[in-house]
Amino acid sequence: MEKILTGLLENMLSQFELYQRVLSLASEKQPVLVKGDLHELDRITREEEGLILQVGRLEEQRLSLQKDLVGHFALSAEELTVSEIISRVDEPTGVQFKQVMEDMTGVLHKLAATNEVNTELIRNSLDFVNFYFNILTDNDSIPSYGEKEDSSKGNAAKIFDRKV
Repeated sequence: MEKILTGLLENMLSQFELYQRVLSLASEKQPVLVKGDLHELDRITREEEGLILQVGRLEEQRLSLQKDLVGHFALSAEELTVSEIISRVDEPTGVQFKQVMEDMTGVLHKLAATNEVNTELIRNSLDFVNFYFNILTDNDSIPSYGEKEDSSKGNAAKIFDRKV
C-alpha cells in the first residue's frame, strides 16, 4: 500500500507542476491576446495542448492508482477522496497529501480566473472584428435620397456580400 500511496503522491505533484506551467502560459497569453499576435498565440496554444495531454495521461495513472487503493481501504471509488486518504494514513503522509491538495486547489483557482480573463479578451476581440465586418457588409448603411434606389451603387459600396 505504501508504494501505491507514494505513486499517487508523486502523480499529484507532477500534475501540480504541469498545471503551474499551464497557468504561466495562460498568463503569458493575455498581452498576446491584447496585441493580437497570432503567431505567438499559436505557439502558446500548442504548448498548452501538449501540457494538457500530459495532464490527461497523469490523470489516467491517478485513477488507476486510486482503484488500487479502493481495495485497501474497503471504499468505493467515489468515496475515496484525498480527504478520506488523509484521514486513513499516518500523519506525515497525510500532511504531504494535504499540502499537495491545497497547492493544486490554489493553482486551479488561479487558472480558472486567468482563463476567464482570457475568454473575455477573446470575446472582446471577436466583437470588434464582427463590428467592423458588419460595417463592411451592411447594405442598409448607404443613404438613399431618391425615390428609386440605384441598386448598383449600393452593392458597389459593399466590400463583402455575405458572412462565411
